[in-house]
Amino acid sequence: MNILITGATGFLGKQLTLKLLSEGHHVYAMVRDNRKGTNLMEEVATETKQNLHTIEGDLSKELAGVNEDSLLLLKGKIHAVYHSAAYLSFDENEREKTFKVNLDGTKHILELAKQIRASAFYYISTAYTLGLKRHATEQLHPTDQPFVNGYEESKCHAEHLVSHFDGGFNTKIFRPSIIIGDSKTGEADTSFALYGVIRGLEILKRRTSRKSELQNRTYKFLCREETSQNFVPVDYVVKVLIAALKTNHPASIYHITNPNPPTNRMLFEMIKEKIAFPNIEMVPSDYDGELTKEEQMFNAPMSVFRPYWNKNLHFDDSNTHDLLRRNGHTRLKMDQAMIKRILHGKRKAVEA
Repeated sequence: MNILITGATGFLGKQLTLKLLSEGHHVYAMVRDNRKGTNLMEEVATETKQNLHTIEGDLSKELAGVNEDSLLLLKGKIHAVYHSAAYLSFDENEREKTFKVNLDGTKHILELAKQIRASAFYYISTAYTLGLKRHATEQLHPTDQPFVNGYEESKCHAEHLVSHFDGGFNTKIFRPSIIIGDSKTGEADTSFALYGVIRGLEILKRRTSRKSELQNRTYKFLCREETSQNFVPVDYVVKVLIAALKTNHPASIYHITNPNPPTNRMLFEMIKEKIAFPNIEMVPSDYDGELTKEEQMFNAPMSVFRPYWNKNLHFDDSNTHDLLRRNGHTRLKMDQAMIKRILHGKRKAVEA
């Protein structure tokens, strides 16, 4: 098949691209400039390079900024569009940019998909469009509800845009939760979420190791130990996305989530062991005691994640379960061995 992908140089998009190429598909990767296309090509196996084609585009422009020659090349040829590109920021000061990329950009790529007569449009959203609710169904959530941040809100609005767009193609919405490294190799090209916390702990360890009076202290992390984080390995997300390509499944929204996520207690015990820094104590986010200077410096950058660290959420993934079953796959089963592989995997941050 011929597949058009946005965000192909990002963490998830790159893994999706590489997997599609390995299965013999032709991938048309939309990139902002030739440098990004060259960098992506360097990571592709030699035997599949001829199946990777780069298309320059800009989501901020009409028809995603694709020129006439590329439009002619793509017209009538694309079986599916995977829209993976997004601006991931929880900073309310970047709300305008977040909506511009995540909502306006989605509108422009939808218009492109219609223009080139694509057969299917797969939108990669987030499981956290549920807002402040604790349970999420595989249905559209209202856009007028309160949200934790502008990122969630922008993705919810984009879901409605995709769902109601009249493009003459089949649309599906995929909602992954917190994407982490590969379940087998642990490799992760991201510094966000879990990896940002690990990085913060590593910095705290280095900072406190320089002064003898700080080395044996215990430092508070504002995070409930009994709650769970819904982590999903990137290869599991890719498996679901490709399963949809292979199966004419009737549903339109799919949660790509972890049915048995690890508790914060389990996760952080493993992180402390990995970085050899046992000096961390988890306390609830409403802890009203005094924090030391070191604790404040560590917790401050984590404040945007605090709403997620301190509550349990449930995601119905019935549609995803059925889709996987029809493809001979099973739901994610994340055990401690898998978590350990991921925590010890290679990390490198790349520009999306």
